[in-house]
Amino acid sequence: MDVHQLPHLRLMGFLACYSFLTVLCNSSANLYSENQLQKARVHKVRVIKSFLIASLLTITVVFLADEKSAPRFMFICTMLFGLAGLLMVRFAIQRYNRRQFERGIGTRHVLIVGAGHVGQAFQRCLESDNYLGKMFCGFVDDKRRSVAGWLGTSHDLPRILKEYFIDEVYFTPDASRDLILHVALQARQERISIKVVPDLYDGLALGAGVTHIGNVPVLELNHQPIPAFEFLIKRLIDLMVASLLFLPSLPVLLLAALAIRLDSPGPVFYTSWRVGRKGRRFRFYKLRTMISDADAGKDKLRSRNLRKGATFKVVQDPRITRVGKFLRRFSIDEIPQLLNVLKGDMSMVGPRPHPLDDFRQYELGDLRRLDVLPGITGLWQIRARHDPSFATNVLLDLEYIENWNILLDIKILLSTIPEILKGSGY
Repeated sequence: MDVHQLPHLRLMGFLACYSFLTVLCNSSANLYSENQLQKARVHKVRVIKSFLIASLLTITVVFLADEKSAPRFMFICTMLFGLAGLLMVRFAIQRYNRRQFERGIGTRHVLIVGAGHVGQAFQRCLESDNYLGKMFCGFVDDKRRSVAGWLGTSHDLPRILKEYFIDEVYFTPDASRDLILHVALQARQERISIKVVPDLYDGLALGAGVTHIGNVPVLELNHQPIPAFEFLIKRLIDLMVASLLFLPSLPVLLLAALAIRLDSPGPVFYTSWRVGRKGRRFRFYKLRTMISDADAGKDKLRSRNLRKGATFKVVQDPRITRVGKFLRRFSIDEIPQLLNVLKGDMSMVGPRPHPLDDFRQYELGDLRRLDVLPGITGLWQIRARHDPSFATNVLLDLEYIENWNILLDIKILLSTIPEILKGSGY
């Protein structure tokens, strides 16, 4: 190796050391937790302190090593640009999270048990601090039934948890101890985070961690961690696959649009409101495969519904156009949903989103399929596409939710390709 390259290698080594110490100090300051990322602006002082400690440690290492190949000016510039870059990244994360939360994406649905002064103060905290990403759904209280936002009593809790897609339950001091103990023991099965105002509760809270929601301290009796890294990978795969598919599909879209206009009067695209994750409504895009006023004639065909349950499907539906039959057969009408994926309303893989009128026919247990983002394809499309039972649809959706991982998504995507090529749609 050329001796002239040694100073450069040493310099790169110290830069790597600086980066490592920066990450280590940030991690020690708990700056990589989900709560701290959302509050990046609030904790900028802690970011600066952590960064300065990492810089001082790196300077100490350079001094002890008596390294002459590390220019002081370069270290000063690295510190300034590194700190500015870190603050800018955190500010960008905060802005992105806030915009997502405003659209209802990634929010955690919160239920407060106990509508006393503590519960109402906590409600105001949740509604004023939108960076928290927590949406207040209502109160459960056995006594205060006249409070705004009251949803029911403790006996209604099982129904409320499913109907409002609750992710976190907060117990205030007004809640009974027996109720807290009972729900906390059941929480793991229901996949719901249970949090209370600090207390020991017969030893149940020993060893539990205290966190802060805004300025309110809460105690976590049961924490259901969000697999943030896995969801990030899933989102990146969605963006990559949707982007790669959208551009090559543009010629197909143009030809399909021309065929639709020549075949029947009306718009090329069909848009409707669908129900997505946690019951959030979004605009759903498809190529039009039916006559322009098809929704108006849906009720007249209810008696011929092939599906058993909340969904609607008719054999030889008279509303479908000639071009529409071909588009449906090879799933070409689904291409515009790539825009829904890019917008974050849908995923490439997940339960199919249903129209509002179908959603209104859901049973309480059917709501579990809305725990995740809806998808363009899923287990039902590759295993039971022609099965008329809505119950089968729900079972496959729940199987997907219970066993979800990245490899399963990839397997479903790959298995969808031969289904499209053999024209199994209808």
